[in-house]
Amino acid sequence: MAGIDLACITRIKRETSRPRLTFQAGWLADMGFVTGALVQFIPEPDGLAFVLCDENIHKYSQLYKRTKEQGGMLMQAYSYRDGLQLCVSNSLLAGIGLVYGDNLIVRYEYGLIRMRKLPKGTVKLVTPHVIGKWLGESGFIPDAVLSVASAPGLIACTLHEDGLQKATELVKYARANKLTLLQVQKKWYKSSVILWFDIPDSCLQKAEFATDETLLATYEYGIIKLQKPDFVQLGF
Repeated sequence: MAGIDLACITRIKRETSRPRLTFQAGWLADMGFVTGALVQFIPEPDGLAFVLCDENIHKYSQLYKRTKEQGGMLMQAYSYRDGLQLCVSNSLLAGIGLVYGDNLIVRYEYGLIRMRKLPKGTVKLVTPHVIGKWLGESGFIPDAVLSVASAPGLIACTLHEDGLQKATELVKYARANKLTLLQVQKKWYKSSVILWFDIPDSCLQKAEFATDETLLATYEYGIIKLQKPDFVQLGF
């Protein structure tokens, strides 16, 4: 089993900008990072790695020395609330160039978690079924109209405010520019409204994306861009 996830650099206290990474995920135990597991933290270019060390340790002192030589440290995974957590902070992160507010993309497999810094911007991991409260924060409210433009490697979703009132004009614009028009949908979940829309298969095919692919969504008000994570470019 392997996968991808996101993490964010927070800060130790509100009144300071000293960075901290407090990472929690439901899959940690499945990857061997159980409570008390011995873990190497290793700085890497524009990122870091957590390496599980509970197995095949011939000599702790040698492991400790090798880890220090790489600028890292030994730590343990620990229980936090109803889950597991890995935490590292301050100079170890600053030495990699990570600061408060940085977003990281995470690649994981059994015994190994690697993280790389993402370019500046607000990001989410999504599938072609784009869903979440964050849509409303970006202007994609219920019944809002958006156009979808597809090109190899990229899908761009653009909000058209007052789209319903300008439907005739917008349809002409979409046809002229080979765009697909969608509306934001809503559903109720535990007394909360969840917003969503589906990227059509035709748009996915133009972008060369699979129907079940995990995509990186970079967004700001009125614009959502979907791309495959470029792991080589990100330094993995």
